[in-house]
Formats: sequence, structure tokens, C-alpha cells
Amino acid sequence: MKLKTLILSCMASAGVLTACSDFDAINKNPDLLETVNPGTMLDPVLYDMAIYNWQRYNSFTGELMQYSSSSSSGGYSRYYFTESAGTGVWSNYYTCLSNIKEIEKQAAVYNVPNYRAIALTLQGWVMQMLVDTFGDVPYSEACRAEEGITQPAFDDQRSIYTAIIEGLKEANDLYDESTALTYNTSGELLYGSDVAKWHKFNNSLLLRVLLRAGETDQLKSILENPDMYPVFESNDDGALLSISGTFPQEGPVTRPQDFYIARSATQFFVDNLNAWGDPRVALFTTPTEAGEYVGVPSGYETAPDYDVSGLNVAIATAPMKINLMSYAEVEFIRAEAAQRGIIASSEAGPAYNRGVQAAIEQWGVEMPAGYLDNPAAAYDGTLERIMLQKYYALFFCDQQQWFEYMRTGLPAIPRGDGVPDGNEIPHRLLYPASLQRSNMKGYQAAVEHMGGDDYDIKLFWQR
Repeated sequence: MKLKTLILSCMASAGVLTACSDFDAINKNPDLLETVNPGTMLDPVLYDMAIYNWQRYNSFTGELMQYSSSSSSGGYSRYYFTESAGTGVWSNYYTCLSNIKEIEKQAAVYNVPNYRAIALTLQGWVMQMLVDTFGDVPYSEACRAEEGITQPAFDDQRSIYTAIIEGLKEANDLYDESTALTYNTSGELLYGSDVAKWHKFNNSLLLRVLLRAGETDQLKSILENPDMYPVFESNDDGALLSISGTFPQEGPVTRPQDFYIARSATQFFVDNLNAWGDPRVALFTTPTEAGEYVGVPSGYETAPDYDVSGLNVAIATAPMKINLMSYAEVEFIRAEAAQRGIIASSEAGPAYNRGVQAAIEQWGVEMPAGYLDNPAAAYDGTLERIMLQKYYALFFCDQQQWFEYMRTGLPAIPRGDGVPDGNEIPHRLLYPASLQRSNMKGYQAAVEHMGGDDYDIKLFWQR
């Protein structure tokens, strides 16, 4: 079966025909990859998802969640959205989901359980992001156009979460660390074919899903059973995908100036780092002419008349590592579970401290001596403090800062004085307009079930 056919199958089933990078290449050469094995699609999926997620943070999450602010009078920092805001998420994720399903299919054909486990891990990762962006989405009938399903039903968001959890638990049981990835013997992009690390990635994702779903009993069970459910234990385990910057691994930004022109770092983002004496401020932003780090108020009404910090193009320049899920996030999940009394409360402080250190050292710098003695940075027993540091751990991690803000209302990001009355941070994004042409029946059923297709429709896990 041709890869081109596989991708078209899922895209037709999802109701869009917008491709990600590997389809563009194959569209030029329809005879490429006539046959596939379980390892064929792994690197294309990892690369395409990593690049798109980085770009998504850069173009959407970063401005919405106050890393950056543009000089435009509109934009996400002032909570202006259009119906196309989620179109790229829909098209890119469903395109890559088709390749993941092919990995799963070929894993059965070749009888290689580790590849089925990887497919379940990646499906859970992608599907959670789709659900958390839109709510009800096609799941059980998605990517099945070859079976004649070109207008898939939309599944209930809760039922998808249940399926994701079941799939990740199945993957946990399938991973066999004594067996190599037979069809990626020279390594794959994320872990160099280290099955033990894939196993930890799977269960770390499971923690993320369970916390967001409010499944506290299952969360407790996994956190307290590391032998049965191994999770990230260091930055070396984290899902940080390395991009070389040379063909075929080009970086996410073609022209460096596109990253920083007409954009500034925000006051909220910079002030916290300054208060903590955090070395990341020099990695993420640029100093003013006075050698200081000064942010602009997000969503300002009148542009400031003082020099402000810009965005450091170094973080947009390959070689680079793209954050799919970090070890620091796992420690902040553990800290929150302890703070909420899900596990022993005595674990909150140590987990918080490990999370803070990991989030800093992930960027290749050391945590300054005495950093955690600073009252502004030290754990103070509150969820607010955990979520503020977690916000920085989720830097350039797809839309996770937004999702976590919608779950907890934290951190308490300020509202700019230029944000019009009535404009709010959305709970979800609108379905792509193309669905009203390609899958009206599914679209209408989803809208009726959710109570509308509006920005203020709360998802089941939101506060």
C-alpha cells in the first residue's frame, strides 16, 4: 500500500485535505515507499509532530500564554480568534495519526509487540491533544476512509479519554525491554530505539492524562508503583526530540528574523525569571541596551516608551531539542498530587524541587546555588507555586500551558489593558469550517452534544 494512499485515507476520513511535510514530499513522488514495515513511519511521525508542535507554540500558545506579545493591535495576546485558529491542529494531527495507525497495523502483520506499544503511546499523545483542543472529535471511525467511512462519527470526549487510558495501559503491558526495535536497528529520532525509555514515555503520558481527567485513584496507583509503571526519572529520560538542522531535519523556522521581528517578551514572563535569579531569562529573551531584562505588558493598550527585551533567536535555531514531554513535568505532576493529598503530602516539596531543577537544567545550564532558598522560588505549600514553575517547564511544549491553565486557572496571568471587554481566553477552539461541507452530519451531532461550537464551551476536565 502506498503511503500517499494511507494519508489521504485519514484526511478524507477526518474531513480535511491539508497535508504535513512527508505527504508533500510523497505527493511529488507517488511511487515512494510502495511498502512499509512497522519502523518505516516512526521517524516521519516524530519529526512532523515535533516540528508542528514547536511551530504551534510559537504562533499560538506563546502569545496566548504570555511568553511573547506582538506589536499588532489584535492577535492572541488580546484574545482575538478566528474560526481557522484550530485548522492546523486538526489537519496535521489527523494526518500524522494515519501514519501512527499504519505502524499499529504493520506491528500486527510482522508480530512485533513493541511497535504496537509505540503506536498506542503515540495515538494517546495525539488524541489527547485533539480532544483538549476541540472536545468531541472523530476517534473510533477516524482514518478509515479505505473502509468507506469518509464522514466519521464524533466520539464523546470522555469516552476518548477512557480509550486513551486503556490504550496506554495496554502499551505498558506490551513493552518488552529485552527485545529490540527490529526495524529501527540504527535508531529512531526520539530515543535511538531504547525501548525502556519509550516505556517510561508511555507511562509519563499516562500521568498527564489521568491528572487532567481527574482520575485520582489511578494516578495514585501509578505514582506508587514505579516497578509496574516506570516513568521519567531524569532529564535523560525526557521526550526531547533532537533536530540537527540539516536535511532532512530542518529546523522549524526558515528565516530567523521571522521569530523575533515585531515581537517582545512579556512582563509577566520576564519578571518571574528576574525575581528568581533564573538563568533561563538570558536563554529565552534578549537584554535591553542597558543590559537588563524588561518585558512588555501583554495585551497593552499603549505601547511602552521604554526599551524592552526581545525573543532570543537561539531557541529557534537548530540544532535544538523539541519538548514533547519533559521529566520536569512528571515531577510537577507528582508535586501536585502530593499537594492535593492524592499521595503523601511529604512528597510535594521534594518533587517540586526536582521539577524546578530539571526544568532549568534541561536547557543546558545549572540551577544557581541558593535558588530554592529564594522565598520567591521556594515551595510554599500552594498549588499556585507549583503551577507557576510548571508553566516554565511547559515552555515550547505544544499547547500544554493553555491546557493546564484551563484545568487549574493557574498561573494567574494578568489581563492587558488593551484587551477588549468580552474577549476571553478560549476554553476550546472552533471546529474547522471545512467540516460543515465534508462531514455536516458528524459536525452537527457533535455541536448538539457539546451544546455549541463556541469558544466558551467547557470541556469535561476544565474547572
